[in-house]
Order: sequence, then C-alpha cells, then structure tokens
Amino acid sequence: MVLRVMGDERKDKLSPALQEEYRFLKQQVDFWMEAQHRRDASPNAKNRYWNAKEDLTRFVSNRRKEGHRI
Repeated sequence: MVLRVMGDERKDKLSPALQEEYRFLKQQVDFWMEAQHRRDASPNAKNRYWNAKEDLTRFVSNRRKEGHRI
C-alpha cells in the first residue's frame, strides 16, 4: 500500500538502471569488506571499503529523498 500526502509522491520500485546500480554498490561493499580482512590484503583495502560504504549510503539517501523505499 502506498500512502500519498499532498505534494509527497512515494515511488515503490527503482528503475532497472537504479536497481542495477544499487546491486553493484552492495557487491562492492561486500567485496571490500572481505578483501580488507585477507592476509594478503591490498594496503588501501580499508579505504576502498570505507569509500564503497559511503557510496552506498549516499545512493540510498538520495533515492529516499526522491521518494523511493529502499
């Protein structure tokens, strides 16, 4: 059920392109989370993990501002 308030339109689904971007960003977070804990981890794996988390957080925040439910 979608609740509508005057001037506030909620969008249930992301477009296919946004769904793919969301999936990619989640994969990056997962990849770098595991990569930073490997014994042979890249020296900048922790930074890449942090950046991936920030990118995902920013994406979700922006989509929620647009009215999407994520």
